[in-house]
Amino acid sequence: MTITETTTGTAASAAIPPEQRYPTVVQRHFGDAVRVALGLVALVISALVARHTDVPPLEVDLFRLINDLPSWVLPVLWPVMQLGTIGAVGVAAVAALAARRYGLARDVAAAGVISYFLAIEVKSLVGRARPDMLLEDLTLRSMQGGLGFVSGHAAVAAALAAAAAPWLPRPWRRVVWALAATVALSRVFVGAHLVLDVFGGAALGWTIAAALHLLWGAPVHRAEAPAVLKALVAAGLPAIRVVPVALDARGSRPFLVTTGTTGGDADLFVKVIGYHERNADLLFKLFRHLIFREVEDESPFATPKQEAEHEAFVALLAQRAGVRTPDIVSVGVAAGGDAWLAETRVPGRNLARSTVEISDEVLREIWGQVALLRAARIAHRDLRLANILLDEHRTPWVVDFGFGESGASDHRLAADVAELLVSMSLRVGVRRTVAAAHAVLGADALTSAAPLLQPLALAAATRSAARSSRGLLDEVRSAVAAVTGTDTVPPEVLVRFRWRTLGWIAATVFATYVLLPQIGQYRQIITTIDDAQWEWLAGMLAMSAATYIAASVTLMGASPRALAFGRTLNVQLATSFANRLAPYGLGGTAVNERYLERSGLSRASAVATLALTVSSAFVLHMLELAGVGLWLGQSRQMLTDALPSGWTLLIGFVAAMTALGVAIAVLVRRPGWLSELRDTAGAMAAVLRRPRRATMLIGGHLAANIGYIAALGFAVHAFGGTPSPALVAAVFLGGSALGAASPTPAGLGVVEAALVAGLMVGGVPSAAAVAGVLAYRLATFWLPSAIGFFSFRSLQRQHIL
Repeated sequence: MTITETTTGTAASAAIPPEQRYPTVVQRHFGDAVRVALGLVALVISALVARHTDVPPLEVDLFRLINDLPSWVLPVLWPVMQLGTIGAVGVAAVAALAARRYGLARDVAAAGVISYFLAIEVKSLVGRARPDMLLEDLTLRSMQGGLGFVSGHAAVAAALAAAAAPWLPRPWRRVVWALAATVALSRVFVGAHLVLDVFGGAALGWTIAAALHLLWGAPVHRAEAPAVLKALVAAGLPAIRVVPVALDARGSRPFLVTTGTTGGDADLFVKVIGYHERNADLLFKLFRHLIFREVEDESPFATPKQEAEHEAFVALLAQRAGVRTPDIVSVGVAAGGDAWLAETRVPGRNLARSTVEISDEVLREIWGQVALLRAARIAHRDLRLANILLDEHRTPWVVDFGFGESGASDHRLAADVAELLVSMSLRVGVRRTVAAAHAVLGADALTSAAPLLQPLALAAATRSAARSSRGLLDEVRSAVAAVTGTDTVPPEVLVRFRWRTLGWIAATVFATYVLLPQIGQYRQIITTIDDAQWEWLAGMLAMSAATYIAASVTLMGASPRALAFGRTLNVQLATSFANRLAPYGLGGTAVNERYLERSGLSRASAVATLALTVSSAFVLHMLELAGVGLWLGQSRQMLTDALPSGWTLLIGFVAAMTALGVAIAVLVRRPGWLSELRDTAGAMAAVLRRPRRATMLIGGHLAANIGYIAALGFAVHAFGGTPSPALVAAVFLGGSALGAASPTPAGLGVVEAALVAGLMVGGVPSAAAVAGVLAYRLATFWLPSAIGFFSFRSLQRQHIL
């Protein structure tokens, strides 16, 4: 931001010694809080797995891969392994003191000692034995006693590396982390620890170091005024004075620069983007990609120089489009890797700090600058008052294009309008702001911005200010509706998922993957999985893939307009991803509806097509369930065995989820279900009068269910179960009916419990039933959703979704 403000710091001398390094600034990092959280999660999960007596097969394979390395590497690894001892902590601390790096000495000493003693406590809590007590036929190169999880060597080495890394130049950070990884590797090589032991130890040491940095801060290596001055002079700019300025500059640090050509006044404004700012921006963008949908951010992995060049590029495009923005002078990189962007300084104050009255003429001129940006399809993406500058003649300028985007979408352009509507309303009032925007931009721009008048679509500063002005957003939405002559538009859904959905998923994943194996006897299940017949599993995957072909044929038969098979198949894969974060198939329904509309159907026709697909599937499912019941009865496989006593919790879980799902489905989501049933009957009758469409619709439904039944049967057979086809069909149809009523995505948890219960009552051994059902759900639930993510993104790129 190019404005005049109260400055801090002292003027830099023009003569800077060549050996001048970046000064060390110690401060707390938000990234350390993230590291603590991730480290704790890794430590807890690894500890829970390590508590089991049996070593997971994957861990055994990884252990043998490392432990079987040739013995001639031992002389190389042995001295490095000593870096994980408590003695190494003392040596590192003394070396840091000798170099007068007192902060480094404090960090490595505290992190190393705490990690060493905490590792001992974790060992006693988890109680996992050493590899020589758990495995046979291993190569033992070091006699060890006591417990295995966690590795104290790995914990100390990781703590030393993580504690020292912020104090070291970037190349040396890679060295210390490589040494820490070698310590962990060597402990597995000598047979002292299993892979999970060293992983948990590394997580412990990493967490301790991050917690200490969060407690008392860690150094930030960044270019300050002397280094900036040196970089500007090296780039050919006649800088004689560089002064830091205290401003709200997201993702950068601002400086005012005097070149001696203006009689002593600062005439350049320089933004410095370092790796510290870049990493903070990376976390910000990753969080947005995780939480929000359609964020349209650029890649969060750009270097500081790329970010500076990007801002310069967007600013030049805006200037060429007629937008009043400062001239770009130069872009460069300082000696330590921080990038800088120099532009001409415009004397003035931004609207967030200025107290001058804004006239209607100035207000319309500000919106005129927005109109120029929109005409050039340039999104500012941070169009708040802090980035609108009034110069000494009260002429508005648009500054800081660090988050700017060229070739922006309509959604991104509308977000700019929404941001400025709210922030300007806080300054001059809602009525004046909306009236000026309508006069300059027109009704369409305000209408498209209306769904984004919500906290999640606003910058943090604007959102915080709007929160203190109760009812402001509702007032702006009402004013926009009044001036455009439209109804008040509800806020657009911006989040990818709701926290309630995550709660359902967490609860049902726990019930499925923790309770089921325990009831089915965990050790027997592991043995059953080891003895799996892979040809049956290959058949299971093939049948799972066939269900998506059948679903595509079903939709093609229900649609009154011809659909391309390949694209329809891709859409069905995308629905498998969309359904994972929404119950009752709502995500897949939305994807199919959008696809049908893109294929030329009206919204009403698309909704009717999907209603026909869903309702016909329900009718056919009930008929199939009745038919399979008769088949099962004739085969005399009556369900007479009592359930094991351990199933009480799961049966209660299934019953509660099913009752809640049915109540929601009938009373809330389908209050007019009788009317819908009559409409569906009429639509099905119309389809049945056209043999080709009827064959595709009914045949697709039948083929999909046959594919799922076959996949379940193949999965159970792969693990030694021998259920009859009638039992598998009855269990699948009954379990999927319960899952359809459950308020969890794709019946997660309910389906698994119901399938296992049905198979066990039908005489399938518990280990085979649990292993088969979990493999079946992996093939029909988890793998398709992973593949569907890429289908979903490809359809977005093709503008089909």
